[in-house]
Amino acid sequence: MRFAHFVRLLLGKTGARPLTGVSPRPLKGVVDMGSSDRRITAVRAYVGCIALLGATAFALSVLLDPLARANDGASVFGVVAFVFIALALQLAEHRLAVGTATGTIAFIVYMASALVFGPTWCAVITAVTVTAAQALSRKAPIKIVFNVSQHVLALVVGTAVYMMMDGPVPPTSLESAMIPFFGFVLASFAINGTAVSGVIAISEGRRFSEVWMRNTWALAAYDMIASALGLGVAWLYVRFSFGGIAAVVVPILFLRHTYLINLQLQKTNRELLDLMVKAIEARDPYTSGHSQRVSELARTLASEAGIGFKEVESIATAALLHDVGKIYEEFAPLLRKEGKLTEHERFVMETHPARSAELVGTITNLRGTVERIVRHHHENFDGSGYPLGLAGEDIPFGARVVMIADTTDAMTTDRPYRNALSYEQVIAELDRFAGKQFDPGLVEIFRRSPSIRAVVARRSTAIPPSMRASKRRLGMRMAT
Repeated sequence: MRFAHFVRLLLGKTGARPLTGVSPRPLKGVVDMGSSDRRITAVRAYVGCIALLGATAFALSVLLDPLARANDGASVFGVVAFVFIALALQLAEHRLAVGTATGTIAFIVYMASALVFGPTWCAVITAVTVTAAQALSRKAPIKIVFNVSQHVLALVVGTAVYMMMDGPVPPTSLESAMIPFFGFVLASFAINGTAVSGVIAISEGRRFSEVWMRNTWALAAYDMIASALGLGVAWLYVRFSFGGIAAVVVPILFLRHTYLINLQLQKTNRELLDLMVKAIEARDPYTSGHSQRVSELARTLASEAGIGFKEVESIATAALLHDVGKIYEEFAPLLRKEGKLTEHERFVMETHPARSAELVGTITNLRGTVERIVRHHHENFDGSGYPLGLAGEDIPFGARVVMIADTTDAMTTDRPYRNALSYEQVIAELDRFAGKQFDPGLVEIFRRSPSIRAVVARRSTAIPPSMRASKRRLGMRMAT
């Protein structure tokens, strides 16, 4: 359904759009492997396995599908018509909210074709459509193979589940088709989510559960509702031929238009937040990229703690915005000062969490959780922090996460008086201040996490010695 979704380029041409999708939700896909030969090999092997499974599913469908040999004029005409309709929707792809991905609503037609013509002809319609659309878009061959294979695999297995639950093909009655169709959707989505989340996890070196939660579970309800249109299209086609399909085109296009507007608003809001953060960090080149790095680490630590997806995203957003209050003019000279701050200057600097929270609170959907995390991200676990001196569990969980992420980025950033600390040195410092500055439970999660170790190790070795020397000559001070 929501298949054919590559998250970044894999062996593609620079500048090409990396993904294609089929659902109104961001589908998952293959990512750019960079210079890692091992990961490239692993992704190629994975794509090969998906291709083998897809081919096997299609072969079994040809042998077992009672409708596979239907060749009357009406069926042939219907198959061709479905191909053209799906191709038109597949080519009218839209850019998704994540990265440079794209998606289409052609999955509705694929699902409908499975119910009308059975799994074999559905696989043919899907394979022809996806291959043609991606060839016309000049996608890399490995992308076409992966996308076609996972389409075919998920749709054939999903249709088999539908038929095993006594779902009628074609669906002459909505009542008799609804429960089997639910099984069809669950099976198809499970295969799609597993296949694509797996390839992302392999190519990015991330946990499968984290990828699956972000790319599949977060929008599962939306997928289920949107997929119901597939059953509607199939039933209307059976009852009214192509006149019935025409009656569904308008709501489908309305759904697409609504989704595109929502994506554009999300993209605009995110770009405004990023612009605000960059404007602040432009005042102190030494901290360039600090907020993005803190956000990445906070998201990873929160995920490792096993909390829900929405809370993880709120923490990551708060981490991105934790220093936005420094955009106010009173902080400018303090950020550029090379020496130590005076007592008064430190007092002014310690107002930045509250100032940041006030600014974040002006955005309606950031009030509440995100605002509280930003306000309290400098509270110490023993109560010695600011602005309110909260302690222990009274400190919002997200603020405790951001405290560790913020401090870790400071430790892994070169300072005028020392180079960035190694992962082992960071762990030693976190242990030293666990229970004082940091939540000891989160410190333990931090220590056990391979994902966090990779992020910290990458950060502590990312700055070459020549740049380190250059920064020390600049005499810049890390803002806290």
